[in-house]
Amino acid sequence: MTEDKIDELSEESTESSDNKKSINLEIKDGLLEHLKDLSLKEEELTDNFESYSFDLKEEKEKKKGLLIFVDDENSVNELIALNNSLEEARKEVNDRRVRVVAEYENDKKRVSQEKSQAANSIKETLLREMLNFIDNFERGLVLYKEKEESSSFYKGMSAVFKECDTFLAKNNVKKIETNTNDDFNPSLHEAIEVKPSKDVGKDKIISVIQNGYLNNDKLLRPSLVSVSSGETQ
Repeated sequence: MTEDKIDELSEESTESSDNKKSINLEIKDGLLEHLKDLSLKEEELTDNFESYSFDLKEEKEKKKGLLIFVDDENSVNELIALNNSLEEARKEVNDRRVRVVAEYENDKKRVSQEKSQAANSIKETLLREMLNFIDNFERGLVLYKEKEESSSFYKGMSAVFKECDTFLAKNNVKKIETNTNDDFNPSLHEAIEVKPSKDVGKDKIISVIQNGYLNNDKLLRPSLVSVSSGETQ
C-alpha cells in the first residue's frame, strides 16, 4: 500500500465525525482492499482487536508481517502488553536455546576428551608391557651372543629384535639416550642405586640398568640408572 493511499484514506475518515465506528470500518475495509494482493490471513489474538498476517516477500529470510486494527486506547495498551510478553518469551526461549547448545557442545567435548584419554591410557599400558618383553628379549640375545653369535638362530632372533624397534618407531616410542657422566635428570631418570665413584662426578650417571622411553615426547618409562655420590673421603 502506498503512503499516498493511506493518507487519502485517513483524510476521508476525518471528513465525517458523526460515527467514529463507521470511520474505523471505512479505513479498515480500504486497507484490506488495497492490501488484498498480500494474501492476508486473519489471525486470532484476542477479542478486542482484529489482526491479519502476510508474508514479507522482499525479506531474504522467511518472515511475516502483522496488520492490527484497534478501537480504543485500552486495546492499544493491551496490544503493547501482549507484544512485550511475546518479546520476553522470545528472549527467554532464545537464551534457553543458547544455553542448551553450549551445554551440548561442552558435553560433546568432554566425552571426546574422556574417550581420547581412555584410549591413550590403554595404549600406554600395552606399550609398557611390550617394553618389558623387549627387555627380556634383549637380555636373552646378549647371553646367546656370547656363545653362538655366528649361528643362524642368533641371526634370526636379531632380525626379529630389529622388528621390535620398527614397531616402537611406528608408535612414536623413542629410547631415552643416556650415557655415563650425563647429569641425573629426575624427569627422565630413576635412581635405583647411589654409590661413590672415582671416575664419575657427584650426581652424574654411572650406568644405565634399564632403558627408558618416551611416547610422543611424553615419559612412558624412566631410565633406571646408577648415580654417583662422588668420591669417597
